[in-house]
Amino acid sequence: MSPVRFTKNKIALMLLLCLSMQYCNASGNKAIQKSLNFYIFTKDAGSKFDLFGTTALLRAKKRSLMSKKTFFVIEAQNTQQVVTEMLAILGTHHALIGNIWIDSHGLYKQGYSSFHIGSDEYSYKNINDSKYTGALQQLVPYCDAATNIGLGSCYGGATFYFPGSATVPCGRMNGDSLMTGLGQIFAKATIYGSESWVMAKPGIFNDNFGFAGYPLGKRYRNNYWQPVWERLGQWNRYRAATNIFEPINTVALNKKGEISVRARHYQELGKGQKAIGKNLAKLQ
Repeated sequence: MSPVRFTKNKIALMLLLCLSMQYCNASGNKAIQKSLNFYIFTKDAGSKFDLFGTTALLRAKKRSLMSKKTFFVIEAQNTQQVVTEMLAILGTHHALIGNIWIDSHGLYKQGYSSFHIGSDEYSYKNINDSKYTGALQQLVPYCDAATNIGLGSCYGGATFYFPGSATVPCGRMNGDSLMTGLGQIFAKATIYGSESWVMAKPGIFNDNFGFAGYPLGKRYRNNYWQPVWERLGQWNRYRAATNIFEPINTVALNKKGEISVRARHYQELGKGQKAIGKNLAKLQ
């Protein structure tokens, strides 16, 4: 068998093909980019010791330690501090944002939906102000169509009418305006917000109904709270890409800090119906 002879042109062509294959493989690897999940915790400014919040924070930190550098917990002082920490983490891991869960407190007495990142409050009043949301906009390049942002504040996505109080008149909660405003900033992401309480029960990282809890104090037995009791476990979703705002089943987190929508609504469960019916009957 005669030996195979390679001309200079053939050798050059083979080298070119090898380089092309290496470039294609490198490009493909870059396309499959790692995604990270974040749990942003804001302490309740109106409480000396936030039992529910602290418990949720400790659970989140435990899950973070077990997540092999894919789930990160940040305690918020303000938005820019949180964004700076997130950018550092994303840069180190050359990653995109998979999920952000904003653990915050909603203030029903204000008469409108809101969420906090440390000392910064966001509502329908300022979510469309680019000067106020500038820090949040720094995260936009790290989001894609798979990014989810969950408002973990009570009434964060509420669309009902606030019944009014001695200091605040009746009016819409405007949670839908808050969610759509946030969606306009993060145009590729999906935004989630609750109509009711977001109370952290045991098992919040078990992809279960951990966020369908409710307070036990006597002050929540007033008719003032009726709209909130009626909507326990109800969530809404908004995607700017489709401009669709829609009600969905109860939202949950799994052990990786990923946001999911339950196959069943909390109010479809016997225990959910019982809890709501019993507490509505006690309202005065």
